[in-house]
Amino acid sequence: MKMRTKALANIAAVTGLAWLVIAPGLARAQGQTWVGGNLQKMVEAARWRLGVLRVNAAFRLARTGYDSDIYYGFLIDPTPDVTSSASTPVQVLLPLSKKAVVDVSDSPEYVFYLDNRGQRTWNNTFYGRVHVALDKIYIQAGGGLSNVRRRLSPELDLHIRQKALNLSGLLLWQASKSTSLALLYNGAQFHLEDVNFEGVSLADRLNRNEEYLDLIAYVQPSARVRLSLDGQYGSYQFQGSEGALRDSTSYALFAGAEFIPAEGDLEIVRGLVGAVTIGYMRIDMRNPQFKDGSGLMGEASVSARLSSRMTGQITFSRDFQFSIYSGGSYYLSTSAGAGITRLLSRRVSLSYDFTYGQTSYPGSDSISQPHYYRYLTHALSLNLRLARHLGATFFGTFGQRERGASLPVRDRYFAGLSLVYGFVGSGMSAPARGGRR
Repeated sequence: MKMRTKALANIAAVTGLAWLVIAPGLARAQGQTWVGGNLQKMVEAARWRLGVLRVNAAFRLARTGYDSDIYYGFLIDPTPDVTSSASTPVQVLLPLSKKAVVDVSDSPEYVFYLDNRGQRTWNNTFYGRVHVALDKIYIQAGGGLSNVRRRLSPELDLHIRQKALNLSGLLLWQASKSTSLALLYNGAQFHLEDVNFEGVSLADRLNRNEEYLDLIAYVQPSARVRLSLDGQYGSYQFQGSEGALRDSTSYALFAGAEFIPAEGDLEIVRGLVGAVTIGYMRIDMRNPQFKDGSGLMGEASVSARLSSRMTGQITFSRDFQFSIYSGGSYYLSTSAGAGITRLLSRRVSLSYDFTYGQTSYPGSDSISQPHYYRYLTHALSLNLRLARHLGATFFGTFGQRERGASLPVRDRYFAGLSLVYGFVGSGMSAPARGGRR
């Protein structure tokens, strides 16, 4: 009986695998929602096909070169090293029917340092989503896990391991051809390794749960422009004994615009492309010792065609982050940048980018404000399309960082290359919580 059961199981497994390989055609997501249309484009754009499966995969070698200071000026003396990171991002799409698609992506990464062996590490980021595209309703549910050792913030330039669990949900109703309404939920749990900083555990101070609920109205006056208005509620609950003093809520209203490239245009000559989300946020701290905050928040990344061979780019980001200092519940991190890209040939382009950033603190009633941070970065890159599946970028960056009036300005430069072989999993335009796209 056991042998018969095992044989039947093997037959079923082989039959299922054969069906995936030889099943003809593609089950496409349909419906009349704009997100459903983007989902269908993402499935069709996948590079490799295996029956109904659609796969994107790549080998990526990033930031391989010489770094004059791997700690960004955090330590008293610079710490130079030769470094690199290698990753293999994979995206698998499985259309279950004409209305449902499973989307799974994973990106294991190894980070290498030649001299500082203790900084070598393995990272991984995984995310899975289910898309359901009905006639006038679009539903998405997903979750992810990340285990990454990285530079935590402008305050702490040491490499700290952070584990995160993410859950998300989306419900969109296409009320008419040009208007739609979306309800979003995003939740995350953050866990840091137990590192001591100024006599206090970072895990005790920063481990937390974050939750966001967004209600977004969309209006699309033309095929190339989509406008949005987003009302957002946020909740922040800390797990440690000291971190619990920072429990808070936020309220925000964002206005946004997304500029959609025309189909068939080359990426380098697509008019106005990108998205802008700007709004006003208020943070209410539950502990009266900490100061409430409010102000301009948002993100922007837009490129504009300046000529047939040249595009310009602008970026902006402003958001609050929870501080590692006991005297500041949070700080505002602001960065702005601009750049220009010149197409030298169909396979070669040259880019220059400039970025300026700074932090500011609301302070507290009991403890003085900590240091401020300002940084300036110049980047020059030469982008090459070496083959159909192979691209390389040679680049150099020079940056300056200031950590308060009493400390000297620190310089940092990096020279190296990045390489991508294959196709990195493509994303899709979909509703995202305000301020972070």
